[in-house]
Amino acid sequence: MIRFWSCLLCAFSAASLAQTANPASTPLNTDVMVVAVARESTVLEGGISCCRLNSPGQVNVEPIAWITPSGEWKKILCDDSHAKECKAFNLEYLKKPHAYTVISADGRGALVQVEQMNLATFDDPDSCFGYGGIGAFSGASISFAAVAAESNEFFTVGESAHRLPESKAKPVRAALIAALGDHLASFEELRVYQLQLEKRSFFVIQRALQDYGNKTGYDPHKPGFEKGKGDNMRSVFIIGTMKNGRFMKISGGIDEGNELILGTIHLKNGRDFLITSVNDLAPAKRTP
Repeated sequence: MIRFWSCLLCAFSAASLAQTANPASTPLNTDVMVVAVARESTVLEGGISCCRLNSPGQVNVEPIAWITPSGEWKKILCDDSHAKECKAFNLEYLKKPHAYTVISADGRGALVQVEQMNLATFDDPDSCFGYGGIGAFSGASISFAAVAAESNEFFTVGESAHRLPESKAKPVRAALIAALGDHLASFEELRVYQLQLEKRSFFVIQRALQDYGNKTGYDPHKPGFEKGKGDNMRSVFIIGTMKNGRFMKISGGIDEGNELILGTIHLKNGRDFLITSVNDLAPAKRTP
């Protein structure tokens, strides 16, 4: 599943819009399809595995939703509860060739071309649990994952979600540990990112399987590759801010799914979104 996060300035908080996008089986001509692309196949496919790079020049592609020029999202009606709409989406969109331009920082400007995409599993609209395909990219390098759109007409260049160097990440991580340390079990592999959404600065603390799954000694069937520490590598995705040296959690949590950043996108009208990929690698557990 793909999530998109926006800074809601009126509430001074970040909120997940994944479940509140407006359904739209027939988008307007002015609406643009936004897709996730990834060099590493499990970023979008999910499951207890990682680190399977596609062939050079190839990426996995997954449609996210249509977006309007004003920044409203229109959900794709295609799942096992909407067989009729899924069949139409399959024939009218997935089975046609498409070209997308990368609009996030990793590979910005690259052209991603897809001949066709399929429903998962077995291309059957009556039992659809997802959709996507393989595309070829050119024009710029995509190192890991990105966000692309069928038209870049109303997008602009903005601040990227960038991983902080250890000297700057350390105080943020320490503040998070002070706030939530009892719930983290392990402090290993907590990556700290900084980003701006609509002129507000946020920190994201992320620990996803793709961050450490290719390290020597990690066994997905025996979680917890840390030496002698056991099953401690709980997934982490937390958004917050820093105030007077304290970490102020806004959203996200621990063991709520294997979630990782794909990129940020920026509209010319000033709206910004953080796009993430999440799957049910870990059992759902809520923390304060």
